[in-house]
Amino acid sequence: MLFRSDPGPRPVVPGRKVHVYYLAPGAKNAVIVDDRMVRPNGLTISLDGKTLIVCDTVDHTIWQYDIQADGRLANRRAYARMQNIAAGEDSGGDGLAIDREGRLFVTSVTGIQIFDPAGNYLGNIPVPRKSTNVAFSGPGKSVLYITAREGVYKIQTLTRGPERLGKRTRRDGIIVSPSGAADRKSTRLNSSHVAL
Repeated sequence: MLFRSDPGPRPVVPGRKVHVYYLAPGAKNAVIVDDRMVRPNGLTISLDGKTLIVCDTVDHTIWQYDIQADGRLANRRAYARMQNIAAGEDSGGDGLAIDREGRLFVTSVTGIQIFDPAGNYLGNIPVPRKSTNVAFSGPGKSVLYITAREGVYKIQTLTRGPERLGKRTRRDGIIVSPSGAADRKSTRLNSSHVAL
């Protein structure tokens, strides 16, 4: 199961549709599963694999959808609302990470915003530069790595990333699984816009 977002060009082009796609196992072409966001960006799948969560770089709302057996999305609803962002300012919502407890870590203009599984705001981790992506890795998946426009940061946490395959990383332009094995059949995609 693979979902991908296409946030479109910057600045946002009024009237231009942007999409969230689904690529079914064995399929050659992705299908559009949502085209209602201003600028869909980071996405992840809930721990139980039943819900797709997508943030919008412009809008302050983080959306969630029920994943149907055929990969289509249903029951679009708000998961959470980004906090402490001025009205009219882009949220900067980009990369997402989920921990073993189902808490969501979201990059934003304020740093890394954290929400519980029900979408309640828990707090913010300030980052010196605008953060772009976030992932758990390192020993026991307890280190939170944060990419930013001008740096990479890491924070030792008291939580851990999930016991599942998560974001894949790149090595020499090839998508690599967390085990380090190259996946040469995979399409080369920006990993901040892919949920597996």
